[in-house]
Amino acid sequence: MDRMITGALWRPDSDEVLFTVTDPLRTHAQAIHAWDVSTGGVREVVSTQGLINGGRELSSDCGVSASALVCVTAAANQPPRLERVDVMTGERRILFNPNAGLAVDLDAQIQVRPLRWSDANGQQFSGQFFPARGQAGPPPLFVTYYSCPGFLRGGLGDEWPLAPLAQHGIAVLCINRVHPFELDAVKRYGQGLSALGSAIELLASQGEIDRNRIGMGGLSFGSEVTLWSMVYSDLVTAGSISTPTLTPTYALMGGIKGDPFERSLQEYWQIGLKPQTFGQWKRLSHDQNLDKISAPLLMQMSEQEYLYALDYAVPLVRDRRAELYVFANEPHQKFQPQHKLAVYERNLDWFRFWLLDEEDPDPLKRAQYARWRIMRSQQDHDRSQH
Repeated sequence: MDRMITGALWRPDSDEVLFTVTDPLRTHAQAIHAWDVSTGGVREVVSTQGLINGGRELSSDCGVSASALVCVTAAANQPPRLERVDVMTGERRILFNPNAGLAVDLDAQIQVRPLRWSDANGQQFSGQFFPARGQAGPPPLFVTYYSCPGFLRGGLGDEWPLAPLAQHGIAVLCINRVHPFELDAVKRYGQGLSALGSAIELLASQGEIDRNRIGMGGLSFGSEVTLWSMVYSDLVTAGSISTPTLTPTYALMGGIKGDPFERSLQEYWQIGLKPQTFGQWKRLSHDQNLDKISAPLLMQMSEQEYLYALDYAVPLVRDRRAELYVFANEPHQKFQPQHKLAVYERNLDWFRFWLLDEEDPDPLKRAQYARWRIMRSQQDHDRSQH
């Protein structure tokens, strides 16, 4: 898989173009090179294990002068900081480190290592792995799927507290989606499921996780892969999603946009509103596959989007197989600090409960755990009937 050029800018007063290369198989590690357009020569300026650019986006650029770059650098366990990079020597100097205390705490308490592996068909994957702390035997694993660049707070969308999960005894794996993007929806989701299954097999064979206790969560495409994995495999013990997936309600409400919306359905999901696509609806829309969702599901969605999920959310909640929370005045990715904290805490409680059989003793959470114990009893009852 080729590395991607994700940024470029002219170096002032020179014949050089500075361009950034991002390696998807090194969990989006970046390097900056200089290309002399007059001679054709290329040299490496600086290479990192994480991001070195203008922020969190892969394509954002550093500030540049004739002699130096000023960049935000970040890695899986290194919070963002501002650095100066000498364009000729690559020498790095920290200019501003607002998260120095956090960096020291993380370094002392949490280990993170890049992971690369392949499935049985040779498809390659990459991610960042947080070993669990304090477990006598193989610990459970939480997986979030989609994108894992730079400093890992909580996966794409920052909703799953990765470091605290590892601190509480749950190993964590953040998996990058396969590049390039696969337009065929079934193949695209199948790649995500294969990444999950092959990672579990690898880590379990090394004694680093318990393959029978697997949590999974994601936003947007990560939500889609999480639900796909819950429907088309028995790998997931408990799930958590923050955005809806494709449903008839989504198609109905989006239909007001007319032909461009229907073309997007055809392009990205090979689905339409005509009878010949009903078989694809059956495969992709989870309201058509409720009987296959046996693991408990936590849904923490924005006010802007939750209505699209009601096709499957309402039946699952009524059957005590899921819980749904809606956050007011929030878009696709939540941004309000109070909401972010609530989502973090509930996700931590959720996976400690289902993967470790642990409950927070906070008396304000008694009602929450009473509901979850009923869900667990219902799950045990359903298993006994099969």
